[in-house]
Amino acid sequence: MEDTGVLLHIKKMLPSLPEQERKVGEYLLQQPHEAVNLTISSLAKLSKVSNTSVSRFCRRMGFDGYRQIKIALAREWGTPSTLVYVEPLPDDTLTSVAQRIFGANIQALHDIQRSLDLDLLEQVVEAIMGARRVDLYSAGGAGIAARELHFKCMHLGINANAFLDSQMQVMSAASLTSEDVGIGISHTGMQSQVAEALGLARQGGAATVAITSYPGTPVAKAAGAVLSTATLAAAITYDSPTVRNAQLAIVDVIYEAMLLKGAELAREKMARVAKAIAEHTPGPGSRS
Repeated sequence: MEDTGVLLHIKKMLPSLPEQERKVGEYLLQQPHEAVNLTISSLAKLSKVSNTSVSRFCRRMGFDGYRQIKIALAREWGTPSTLVYVEPLPDDTLTSVAQRIFGANIQALHDIQRSLDLDLLEQVVEAIMGARRVDLYSAGGAGIAARELHFKCMHLGINANAFLDSQMQVMSAASLTSEDVGIGISHTGMQSQVAEALGLARQGGAATVAITSYPGTPVAKAAGAVLSTATLAAAITYDSPTVRNAQLAIVDVIYEAMLLKGAELAREKMARVAKAIAEHTPGPGSRS
């Protein structure tokens, strides 16, 4: 098991699990504080599966048995950082809600830092910087991150486009070649149009990247490389602020890495972009 914590590991593995084992994982993510006091038979009953399914789930997670995973859950649930994963309660106040939201976002960034593959990220950065064209595919809330990466690429003089419409995504992907990069951004990894676009781009020889929380999903499987944005707090809702912040954090790291790798070239291109912007920006005393 990766050194990312048992809860985060379960969440990342969830989409790729067989149905019966997935039920066990879903229960543990929803009720980790209760699970530590359950017997294997009780957990099986509450998850509506057999004892055998629970045992198989534990082994798939990298544990010898249920006792070991209970110990790991108890240890992890006892840490203060995990408390931000508690869902809203009826007696919550504005103060407690604010504390939990800020705590969840801080912990989400910490979780990404633990799980991000920096060697793979470096390869992705090199591919982007050497690409003739970089096309970005996303849907829904992930469009914010796609637009942000599009903007940052343009700031560095990299030819990039962000496509949020499914037909435009397919048209773009079908025209990519081995000189290009296609990037799909999807928290759940279940957007079929994003997966289709990455598949088409890959068929054309383009380098393909998925930025997602779930490595076993269609979007992840369609890509040649997967950058993880997995955070436990993001499981609360598909449009959680922690999801957006996780995606934007990856975008920021990619941008800074591009600046480091191509400092001279970046400065030259950024200067040209800044000059172009300045020429179209009214001064303080001008009339708009």
